[in-house]
This record gives sequence, structure tokens and C-alpha cells, in this order.
Amino acid sequence: MDEKVVNLITEIKNVASLILEKDISSVRGFSERQVEAIAKQTIIIQKGVENGDIDKELKEFFLDGLEAMTTNFVNTLKGILSATIETVWNAIIDVLWKVIDSTVK
Repeated sequence: MDEKVVNLITEIKNVASLILEKDISSVRGFSERQVEAIAKQTIIIQKGVENGDIDKELKEFFLDGLEAMTTNFVNTLKGILSATIETVWNAIIDVLWKVIDSTVK
């Protein structure tokens, strides 16, 4: 394979990896906190149902809240990942344009 192609492949991989590593760290921290909150809420509901503190109607109320928490968590993750994908795409396009522009000058 041509050395320029190999170098370009390496540069694309490097720029994508740097962005993904940074953004995945952010996602990991956010998701750990959110999953912990969802898990704790689930256990609180389970214990309340088990010991009778939470009746059927109250259980439905808490389950609706738990569903909302989970939906918000997933929607936030989708937004973060969508932004990350766009950042990677922009970075790769920037690398490609720089290579093309360097030959024109």
C-alpha cells in the first residue's frame, strides 16, 4: 500500500481515537452516576413493596417515575453519542481536506 495512504489511515484512526477516548470517558462517568441512581431507586421501590409501605397504586406512581428516569438517561446518552459521532466525522473530514489542500498549494 502507498505510504501516503498508510499515513492518512493512521492519522484518521488517531484523530477518531482521541475524540472517542475523551468523549467515552465523559459518557462513562455520566452513565455510572445515572445507572447507580436508577438502581438505588429500584431497590427502594422493591423494599417498599416487599414490606408493605408501598401499595399497588403508589407502586405504579414510583414505577412511572423510574420509567421516566430511565427514558431520560437513554435519551441523554443518545444525544451525547450523536454529538460524539458528529465530532469524529468533522475531525476526519478536516484531516481529509487538509491532505487535499496541501497538494493544491
